[in-house]
Amino acid sequence: MTNHIAAFRRERDTVLDFCAQLTPAEWAAPSRAAGWRVRDVIAHLGSECHLNFTPDLVKVLRSRNIERLNDDFVARRADWDNDRVVGEMARWSSRIATAACTTQRWPLASIRIPIGELGSYPLRLLPSLLTFDFHTHLRHDIAPALDKQIPATDTDRMSSILEWMLALLADFGANDRNWLDRPIGLTLTGTGGGTWRLEPIGHGRLRVVVGSDDQTAAQITSAAMDFPSWATTRTPWRSHSVAITGDTELAEHFLDSINLV
Repeated sequence: MTNHIAAFRRERDTVLDFCAQLTPAEWAAPSRAAGWRVRDVIAHLGSECHLNFTPDLVKVLRSRNIERLNDDFVARRADWDNDRVVGEMARWSSRIATAACTTQRWPLASIRIPIGELGSYPLRLLPSLLTFDFHTHLRHDIAPALDKQIPATDTDRMSSILEWMLALLADFGANDRNWLDRPIGLTLTGTGGGTWRLEPIGHGRLRVVVGSDDQTAAQITSAAMDFPSWATTRTPWRSHSVAITGDTELAEHFLDSINLV
């Protein structure tokens, strides 16, 4: 069973180790996150951990434009020096990891909380959300922009990341897939991967069921490590080795509709 708190702590440590090697020029370099320097991405990670202990949390819960809100939080830190930026991230990511331990226990684990326009999710998924965000920003926005080696990961971290992404896929963007009327199989191979059946349950929403069967209209297969990149549209899914069997047109339409944040 995946230890989501431990997974987040390891991902946090990976980001901190990476930051410790950055030069002043690299801190100031543009990242692949549009409009953000490397230091701005780290400021975002620090602010999203810190805000859970401030009144700003209410703004996130009620937001209808989380990306704009994130830009506002980063702008508040525009004149901070690099040590203060990474210090906030180190301090508050540690505190939220400790606080999140309680979110893994019943009954808190099952309480659903709104996350702006993204929908409502069980509180137990908070560490998985953070692991996903730290992982994706480091490996797809920062390291490639600096032409640095992509840090390694492990099964627990990838399992945690995929759990959050599939929960997000089930609800977010539902308005854009009201047309989906047949189940689709999704297999993500490699570290942390697995197979899931994505069942339409009305109004564009999906039920995610572990495993698959012969009743799916199409089967999509991709590497688990590629999923965070193309499912967030950082790179097109067509630029990866995504295999489709069954109803190709349906699968491609579905893949084109995915844009997780």
